[in-house]
Parts: sequence; structure tokens; C-alpha cells
Amino acid sequence: MKFTLKKKDLIPEWNPVDIIGARYKGYSTGVFKDIDARVLLLFTFVAILAVTAVKRWYVAAIVFMVIFFITIYTTPSRKSYFKKLIYPLFVVVFLIIVQAYTFGHIVVGTVIWPVYSEGIALGWLLFNRVLASIAILLLLVESAAPQELIESLAWFKVPVEIRNMTSLMLRYTSVLTDEFMTMFNAQKSRLGFSSKLSWVKKLKNIAIIGGMLLVRSYDRSNKVSMSMMARGYRPSVDINYNFARFTSKDYLFLALSFSFIACFVLVGVR
Repeated sequence: MKFTLKKKDLIPEWNPVDIIGARYKGYSTGVFKDIDARVLLLFTFVAILAVTAVKRWYVAAIVFMVIFFITIYTTPSRKSYFKKLIYPLFVVVFLIIVQAYTFGHIVVGTVIWPVYSEGIALGWLLFNRVLASIAILLLLVESAAPQELIESLAWFKVPVEIRNMTSLMLRYTSVLTDEFMTMFNAQKSRLGFSSKLSWVKKLKNIAIIGGMLLVRSYDRSNKVSMSMMARGYRPSVDINYNFARFTSKDYLFLALSFSFIACFVLVGVR
């Protein structure tokens, strides 16, 4: 019997450039496909500066809604995006509460302590500013590969030490997370977080994991540093990047995005 392989049965050859390469073709999705990472970084920096300058909360809220729906349309995983968005919400809600209790002169009510009208207004403005800024950052994260963004910092003349540190932090954050989950599951299997234990005991067990993780991370950092130095690494050594020229899509994206930023700044600052 003769067997024939069809095109769909062939497994493409693995290419390490797909993991550590500089271009990450096809990573961006939706309307931001093929947009240069340098353009996205510039847009993110200018947009966040503009959002922090607006004085009307509804302008920042509109920016958040626009960026939110664009990201929902372009992200490959909506579930992952919502997880990234939920955690900062706790911070901004806490920010509103702090402002409501600590800033202002006109008392509008008492919930254990006096609540001030000016604090609520300022907290609501900061709430929308922070949400809009987070949405812009998440749009950047969802639109380009992390390593490509780090390499693009060289075009903006960011020192190589900062870029190397950022790259190492990005690499070992996931490693430390995996080690934490390994120790957590090991302790959990030994009834370290049983429902019969008090919350104080559970906190002590978490503290034990944190201490062990700190020791392991310090030990791993020494080993990584020694291995890098043994292979000729020096902090001042940099790579000569050959950045491609901006395309017409990049210029069009900059023109449209800067026009959008100028419009909501004019409306929000006046």
C-alpha cells in the first residue's frame, strides 16, 4: 500500500527566530497588523501624557471606551485581556475611596468618616484617567511582541543597561511564577491550606513560600550572572540594530492617532 503526505500533514520546520527574533511577523492582529513597534511605543507615550492632562472625566472615559473596544476586537484572547484589566480596577477603586475620605471641605455624607464632595470628584477624574492609561498600555501589550518592544527602545536611545534589565525581568517573571505555583501546590497537597486551618496559619504558610522564593530567586540570579559573565557578557556591550524604515501604514497610523489625541486634548483641557 502506498502512502502519500498531503500539504496539511506536513509539520513546518521550527525556527528559533519565531521565539527570540527581532521582527515577530504576524504577532500583531486586527487593525494594528504590520504596525512598527516604535510607532506603537511613541503613540502610547504621547497618549498617556495627553490622558493625564485632561480635566474632564468624560473625555478620559470616552478614550477608555474607544481603546477598550479596539483592543477587544484585536486581541487574540479576550479572557486573558479581561484578567489583565481586572487587577488594576482594585487599585483605582481604592484610589477613589482614599480621595473621598481625605480631600475636600464640603461634606456630603458620613460613612464611618466624613466623605467630601471634592474628593469624590477628583477621585472619579483620576479613576477615568488611570483606566484610560491602563487601556492604552494593554493595547500596546496586545499589539506587539514584548521582545520587539524592548528592542525598539534602542531606537529611542534608551541605555542598554535598562533594556537588558527589562529583558531579564520579562524572562524571569514567568520563571518565578512557575516556581511559586510549584511550591504552593506542594504545600497545598500537604494540607497547608486546608479549610480547617485559620487564616493566620494560611498567611504564615504563604509567608514561608515567599521566603523560600526569595532565597531561590537570589540563588538563581547568582547562577545566571556567573553563566552570562562566563560567556563574555558585559553590561556596556550592545547589539547593532538595523531598523527598517517606516512604511506608509506607520505614517498613516501616526497621523490618525495624533489627530485623535489632539482632538480629545482640546476638548478635555479647556
